[in-house]
Amino acid sequence: MAQAFSIESAIHEQLSRVSTCSLDELAALLPGYSWAQVFAAVDRLTREGTVVLKHPAPFRYLLSLASHRSVEAHHVMQS
Repeated sequence: MAQAFSIESAIHEQLSRVSTCSLDELAALLPGYSWAQVFAAVDRLTREGTVVLKHPAPFRYLLSLASHRSVEAHHVMQS
């Protein structure tokens, strides 16, 4: 689980720095992890509501950090 916490922290750090990026761009910003590790961590983070996945155009997905308010709403809806 230490590895999962580490990659999730790295993703949060990179998204706070760049604001918005694609999954491929995020994977390139995290060379210590494989694309599959980044994908799996992003999947976990989007399911828990801390990362937002947007689909602005066909074949284009963008990641960003969720606002604090939307994270709280997500946790309330799960309860």
